[in-house]
Amino acid sequence: MKASTLFSITLALLGSTVNAFNLADVKKTTTGSVVPGRYVVEFDSNAHLTSSGVKRAASPHEAIYAQLKDRNTAYTVHQEYSSDLFIGASITLDSDTDLANLLSAEGIIDFRQVHLLNLPAQPVNPQSLQWPVAAAFSGSGSGSSKPATTTTSSGQVSTTTTCSGKGKNQKCTTSTVTSKPSATASAVNKGFSILSQIGADTVQASGNKGKGVKIAIIDSGVDYTREPLGGCFGNGCKIVGGYDFVGDSYDGSNDPTPDNDPFDNCYAHGTITAGLIGANDNTYGVIGVAPESSLYQYRVFGCNGATTDDIVLQAMQRAYDDGVDVINLSVGETSGWTESMLSVFASRLTAAGVVLSISAGNQGQVGAFYSYSPGAGIGAINVGSNDNAFYPAQLATVSTGYGPIPYFDYQGFTPGTYPLYAYTTDPTVADDGCTVPDGTPNLNGYVVLVRRGGCSLLQKAQNIYYQGGRAMFVINTANTAPLYQNFPLDFGFISYEDGNYLLSQINNHTSNTTVSFTFNPYQAPNIWTGNITSYFSEIGPTNDLFFAPSLVAPGTNIIAILPANMGNFTMVEGTSYSAPLVAGASALYIASKGNNNVSPDKVKAALESTADYLSTSVSDNTIANVAVQGSGKINVAEAINPGVVVSPSEILLNDTAYFAGTQYLTLTNPTNKVVKYKLSNVPAGTLLAYQSGVNQSNDQPVPQVSQSATVKFSQSSITLLPKATWVVLMQFNAPTGLDAKQFPVYSGFISIQGGSTNVQVPYLGVAAKMKDMPVLDPTPYYLGMNTPTILGADGNVQPSTGATYNFRNGSYPTVIYRLVGGTPSLLIDLVSSSASLSFTPNYTTRKRSNVEVERELELDLMKKSFLESRKINSISSSSSSWKSSKSSSLTSLYCQLTNYKGNGCAAFNSGKNNSFAKVPILGNLHEDDYIPRSTDGVDGNGGTYSTFALETATFTNGTTIPNGTYRFLMRALHITGDKSNEADYEAWLSAPFTVAQ
Repeated sequence: MKASTLFSITLALLGSTVNAFNLADVKKTTTGSVVPGRYVVEFDSNAHLTSSGVKRAASPHEAIYAQLKDRNTAYTVHQEYSSDLFIGASITLDSDTDLANLLSAEGIIDFRQVHLLNLPAQPVNPQSLQWPVAAAFSGSGSGSSKPATTTTSSGQVSTTTTCSGKGKNQKCTTSTVTSKPSATASAVNKGFSILSQIGADTVQASGNKGKGVKIAIIDSGVDYTREPLGGCFGNGCKIVGGYDFVGDSYDGSNDPTPDNDPFDNCYAHGTITAGLIGANDNTYGVIGVAPESSLYQYRVFGCNGATTDDIVLQAMQRAYDDGVDVINLSVGETSGWTESMLSVFASRLTAAGVVLSISAGNQGQVGAFYSYSPGAGIGAINVGSNDNAFYPAQLATVSTGYGPIPYFDYQGFTPGTYPLYAYTTDPTVADDGCTVPDGTPNLNGYVVLVRRGGCSLLQKAQNIYYQGGRAMFVINTANTAPLYQNFPLDFGFISYEDGNYLLSQINNHTSNTTVSFTFNPYQAPNIWTGNITSYFSEIGPTNDLFFAPSLVAPGTNIIAILPANMGNFTMVEGTSYSAPLVAGASALYIASKGNNNVSPDKVKAALESTADYLSTSVSDNTIANVAVQGSGKINVAEAINPGVVVSPSEILLNDTAYFAGTQYLTLTNPTNKVVKYKLSNVPAGTLLAYQSGVNQSNDQPVPQVSQSATVKFSQSSITLLPKATWVVLMQFNAPTGLDAKQFPVYSGFISIQGGSTNVQVPYLGVAAKMKDMPVLDPTPYYLGMNTPTILGADGNVQPSTGATYNFRNGSYPTVIYRLVGGTPSLLIDLVSSSASLSFTPNYTTRKRSNVEVERELELDLMKKSFLESRKINSISSSSSSWKSSKSSSLTSLYCQLTNYKGNGCAAFNSGKNNSFAKVPILGNLHEDDYIPRSTDGVDGNGGTYSTFALETATFTNGTTIPNGTYRFLMRALHITGDKSNEADYEAWLSAPFTVAQ
């Protein structure tokens, strides 16, 4: 059987998780979120001083700019950074020659390319969904067109004010509206608060509501005119301060227009996050976690489009300068690494004493090893999502005394009493409501019953609406979760059992039985997925094997506050909304300790060690893998009063090459009593991150197997005197009998029982060598063709014999490729078509040294490199040693840009073991660092492949490529690989192509 046929069968067996790929849809551009030519550059804080400490310029910035001017470098400064954590600037350069000039300047330490960050999904359409009124029922049909008689309570008459502009420049109009009655005081007590699910209700009941803690929200702006958000901005208000870095019109591609007022009523995201952290009591009872904290809103998104991470960095620095205690960041981008720019700065902030709560991301569908930045920052709290324990619903009463009936609409139907109508009561009618039967009357005034299935809910709702109806119950199928819809009529699911009862009361389509509605919130138990990690929640770990997520909090079925012009309230889901809950919980913890400069590591440790670990599903009690749930769901009440204080709160076992099996736990008895503690290993499921025999990652739900690590304790039982501390030694052994090619992620918890509450510490490791993780995808798994490959001028695969390009009218080559694993460095260089590379590019197998001694030396170097990566790079707030020299990545790129002829590159190139630099490249064409793997598109968010387009015949240093015949050489560094060792890269050599300008 041919390999291609076998692979087709394999794909067929895999099912429909892989989306169709169409080569015609590939754009001949270089993919990625990089803003061309724009960099965040870090300066040495002493760049403006001479060796004797005398100022030669007013500031490091002036010193760097002067050097650029001396080199005739064209540059534009966008942002400047001046703090004890980061000194530098965001700079756009006109060419890569200018970049080489920048990197060669004295006082440059490091740099990162600037990326676009897309706005998180708008949780609600600012325009209320409407259907044409003119198309509504007009009395046609054989049935009576007279509306049914109803008794309704009158709605409240109130005014609504809509404003545009900001602050003193606002223009407002007021109109009278009739709305559904607001909740009574008793109804508020039955609202949709999730505080009890994270222990925050207990903490608030004790009097702790976060007073005195300053929380920054870096997001879109906020509609602070909403009463639950205080109604004002500035001193004495709930939203105490903040800044708008962008303005309404900013979309990521134009110039921002900053001002001092973060007001925003065009994009809801920031208002929602602010409400989840600090809202006062309100109609739906969704009080913020820390309602007495002081909020600072930093707007980094306009009304649509995107932002850039250099602006987010500016906001992070501003929050630090304003002295906040906690920062919430419900923004991010795919990375998989702790080394992205925002992750590095997040690491520095935590080291400087700021707690960071950051959303983990919403692409959990694509499987493991796909974490987000800046949540990957070391020390930051990376927050995933678990499903809410309830579905928001309302209770309706039935005139027969049956019920009450829960219906799944958090807002509630228009108050009143209504008769029932059904097209049919026959359960065998599969398409109930998909068409309107002849003789159907005007449905105005009825609650119309239809069964689920047969056609879309939209079609059923429109049929009712256009027949005059304004209220409908969808009878759910048995044992199925309900759905919510934003239709312009009252819409709600009811259970299969309740629906059948109501249908039984109907004869000849109508019934004397009535249903009455008042505002009566009900938390319907989520028996399907409650307290299980959400399907969309990002799955880690990072590629350098740090926890991602750190923990989880409820992130589905969340009732949240909107700007006034968007309807005041909505229901949302996402890790964007679980992160603010953790930010608020962090504030409660800090306030409980008297605001005495509680360090971020203690806040994170307290929340992690007292979290509640979650099961794989409601029907499978196996503990979910730590890569999925982190330490579990937070319980801030227990975090404040733990049964034992333990450190560390995470155990990182690494992979099999650098296995860290010997670990220590420090236990402290926080009570005034003698306590006996017992330690035990509680294994969690082991994730099989990659598919067996296919070399591709597994989608969610990632398979789990039972093989687990074993642990030996120096003491499994310890008795501690009051306030006493003890250290326990542990020896871990990784699970056996697993296929290393599936990159099994094993995990579990060290449980410590005996105090007033149980405490557990999660651990995680990989039963494989991360260096063996494949990077370049040589299979037709997704693209249906072998890759990497060159696409010609016509967009089709270039012939293997070659092609000629004149670089006019779209005549240029484009490389298309997929990454099945992340890589710290990806390079595309140009080589002669007849070049002797001293190695055979073959990315389908691992390249190994034939000399065992060299292999052992290489392993030692690799281990040293990997252990160094375990240290927090450039984050020490107490030492300036990290500000002393250029980073290795900067030096590497500079030497590539100058083809190893720049100042200092001779030594860089002459290292005895630097086999990478000895490859005879003609010049570099493309370089990208710390990039994530590709996906298979199962989540619908793209990222399935990458392209590089050589649109102009120039090297990255700006010099022209002479006419001739060449090949692309693509190299991708393996995780934990040594950049100077060619054997640590996967390499691909392209077919020849000719440059003929």
